[in-house]
Amino acid sequence: MPNLLSVIHPFTYEKGNNGCSCHEYITFEQGDFLWILDDPFYVDQVGWYIAVQKNDKSPFYMSIPFIDEKYEDRSLFTEMDRELAINIHQFQIDQSLISKDKAAFLYHTEELDKLMAITPDNMYAQ
Repeated sequence: MPNLLSVIHPFTYEKGNNGCSCHEYITFEQGDFLWILDDPFYVDQVGWYIAVQKNDKSPFYMSIPFIDEKYEDRSLFTEMDRELAINIHQFQIDQSLISKDKAAFLYHTEELDKLMAITPDNMYAQ
């Protein structure tokens, strides 16, 4: 698993159980970063967890099946996923220019702009 995941679509993570003092909802917005900090560990009768950090906030533990679910539904991208999506949209822009398809051009330009706005270069886990 890569050390950095980019949030492409917003979602909320429920941390802890309702009766626990650590219970809270953590909201992730497009452009946020999820840093993977440590090796995963297993909690009996609960499942697999891993230490993560949202942007430059305090680290917390997140369920690995939840991370997998968000990756599967394309809410989280690896850096390679992001680069591939950028390449696809650039190609589709070129194709729409050749075919003079204004709607496709505008759509892929907007999607490309969203992806280009997510740049992890200035974000570092502490």
